[in-house]
Amino acid sequence: MQTVEKYDMIEFEVLSDGTEPVLKHCGEFSHCGDTADTVTPEGPADCKKASAFADGRGGYRLRFRPDQTGVWKYSIRTKEQSLCGEFTVTEPGEENHGPVRVSGDHFAYADGTTYIPFGTTCYAWIHQPEELQEQTLETLSGAPFNKIRMCVFPKHMPYNSNDPDCYPFLKKADGTWDVTRPDPVFWDRLDQRIRDLCGLGIEADLILFHPYDRWGFSRLSREESLAYLEYCIVRLGAHRNLWWSLANEYDDLKDKTLEDWDAYGETIARQDGYHHPVSIHQIITPYPKRDWMTHCSIQSGRIDKVTIWKKQYGIPVIIDECGYEGNLPFGWGSLTAPEMVHRFWWAVCRGGFCTHGETFHREDEVLWWAKGGRLYGESAERIAFLKELLYRLPGEWKAAVFDPETLPDADADETEGGNETVQQRMKRLIGNASGEYVEQFIEDLSPNMLKGESFTLQYFGHLRPVYTDLMLAEGKIYRAEVIDTWEMTGTLAAEGISGRVRLGLPGKEGIALLLTEM
Repeated sequence: MQTVEKYDMIEFEVLSDGTEPVLKHCGEFSHCGDTADTVTPEGPADCKKASAFADGRGGYRLRFRPDQTGVWKYSIRTKEQSLCGEFTVTEPGEENHGPVRVSGDHFAYADGTTYIPFGTTCYAWIHQPEELQEQTLETLSGAPFNKIRMCVFPKHMPYNSNDPDCYPFLKKADGTWDVTRPDPVFWDRLDQRIRDLCGLGIEADLILFHPYDRWGFSRLSREESLAYLEYCIVRLGAHRNLWWSLANEYDDLKDKTLEDWDAYGETIARQDGYHHPVSIHQIITPYPKRDWMTHCSIQSGRIDKVTIWKKQYGIPVIIDECGYEGNLPFGWGSLTAPEMVHRFWWAVCRGGFCTHGETFHREDEVLWWAKGGRLYGESAERIAFLKELLYRLPGEWKAAVFDPETLPDADADETEGGNETVQQRMKRLIGNASGEYVEQFIEDLSPNMLKGESFTLQYFGHLRPVYTDLMLAEGKIYRAEVIDTWEMTGTLAAEGISGRVRLGLPGKEGIALLLTEM
């Protein structure tokens, strides 16, 4: 009897003379019990259906990812084949935590293990020569990133103008793409690279469409696009480390409408039985809230707006493109390493997440953001420092958000010598103002601070205070650690403190303060 780990993929060869790229619902899988001895006589109560995909070589394959241990029965039926049998699902290995799911404001693996997205961007790395792909994987093996944004289709833009050696589809006689004929070389490569990333503990955030195109993929009709998406879902859906990104810069694909994008998102939500995370990325206007979105994928350097987006969408917010560490003559590709590190800390302490990228000019045009290869910047190791810190914080957290309703009214009894307190004055000013600036002003007053059950983490960013006044809960004792985000150090500033405390700070940029209940 075949065996497979829980959350891993099992695959079957399927016989069919069909010419369509997908054989819909030709497989049924049922969980029968914990062991062969506990299979119920009446048979399985729950049945999961699966489709098969054309492998491009004249055959079909069917994939399934079990989510329970024990014995499973399967039945695969086509016009040419009737195949039945059993397989056993074992406990997952130590590094196998299952797929990532949204959990409130956060993410978690299926087994409940915390997952905090620390992504990077390598748009066209799978479209490069084999040696460069292997170098990219080697670099990722020593980097802190656990998610990578990558394209299915090749990409054409500065530093990324080479033709790949294969494409997702073969062509028709008229030179247009035939979405019913997958190129096996390409899809086998994509499969392997997703497996390689899984072995490194990295989620493949797969970008399905983008506008940077000279080959014609961005001009696929809605019907062709839906056929392509269905093939992606059936072929790739059983990978546990997969996310769907409908588009990089959806609003720049001039041949697609909001109705098209909704059709694509709804198709994934309906047909992806494994319920991978789904997002869509913009160049100017974030996509309107939709039920098929599991999280926001945002392009913006305005990290302060994370709290606004979280309030608007009610789902986790990832700044997937905050700019890139590099030295290109473009605003988006010339961040300093300190600024990249700052944006990561800023996003996290506003209650969101952030994604890295690197764009240093090279004469060979091998830039990480486009083609992978090697990292040359200084931000990655400091992002690793932040990642390690967040993973050791106990429990979940929320960003502290300023709420003007908590301020005392101007006519409250507690005043200073008959005059308004600072808080009362602020309440009056906000109440008398109106318009969009009020919302932004309120957001500006929100501290860059995470609050957990037993800790707070405040990031001062570009500010350089030489002290901060703390109002700690009475009856609780705290430890204060000053963190230098660039030097990657944590220095004990005080312990055994409670109540009102003035704490000295270094007076430099990039400082955070971690208060932990003792």
